[in-house]
Amino acid sequence: MPSSVVSLIVAEASLRLDHFLHCQYPEISTNSWRRALRQRKILVDGRPAAKGVSLTAGQTVAIPKILLLHLLPKAPLPEAAPELEVLYQDDELLALNKPAGCHTHPLAADETGTLANHLIAVFPELAGVGDFGPLQPGLLHRLDFATSGVVLAARSDAAWSSLREQFIRHLVSKEYLAEVKGRIEKDIVIDKALTHAASDRRRMVVTPPAPLCRGIYPARTEVFPISYSSFSATTRVRLVMFSGVMHQLRAHLADCGHPLYGDLLYGGRPFSDVTVDPDADSGGSCFHLHCVQITLADGRKISAPPPVWWGIGAG
Repeated sequence: MPSSVVSLIVAEASLRLDHFLHCQYPEISTNSWRRALRQRKILVDGRPAAKGVSLTAGQTVAIPKILLLHLLPKAPLPEAAPELEVLYQDDELLALNKPAGCHTHPLAADETGTLANHLIAVFPELAGVGDFGPLQPGLLHRLDFATSGVVLAARSDAAWSSLREQFIRHLVSKEYLAEVKGRIEKDIVIDKALTHAASDRRRMVVTPPAPLCRGIYPARTEVFPISYSSFSATTRVRLVMFSGVMHQLRAHLADCGHPLYGDLLYGGRPFSDVTVDPDADSGGSCFHLHCVQITLADGRKISAPPPVWWGIGAG
């Protein structure tokens, strides 16, 4: 008879119980775990434990399966979207063109308006595919809210595992189009590790040289200038990366003094600071960043058409 509890062995000491549980199930928020711990049904070495207890390596945390199922988010609500643009599909893989101003996936089961909501409406068989949790059905990676372009989704668990291995081993090349502050006249290679900013966890910052460890992520970005606009004092660039650290392009560009045009979080100038061409589509408060092509390890290239802003004023 299947066990009615899920047992987890603690591998790392000095973790608070609520943080440990969130690390094991990141799709369940820390606050949700804290509320669950008040029920005194989660046991550490057979005894009810409070949220702030410090764990030691080798301890066993037992969670009732019925409680875990209640806490786990459900699949996104299907939401029809005629604008869902499928760039590529076969038996294993889907590629979508995510618009700017759209989240890749919801953070709660009742949230709508995301790419995942639209995706699950057209491809309901993706529900439960992958290890990123039910709110990210089949998704292999994410793009920021303001970033547009290619997003990949796997159509089976086997395909998801195989393709994710390519991402983990940095075998997937991602190419972006961007508009950045200032003039860039020659190619730049930024090979600097990133970490979360201590003062603002929403931001990533370049970390001083140090042995790589938990919380420090190696990252390399290649920057190729294309054209400079004296009208907006910005440079259009092509960006290439093989890693996929959170906000990697945004943080690297800001660190070298060329933040994305419109990226207020990383010091970019707001669109309203310059005279805007009345025919241009600035995307509101969205910065100018677009994933134009992804190349897989087998050589397949999946491309999205350039965004509207890329064509405005092009020579």
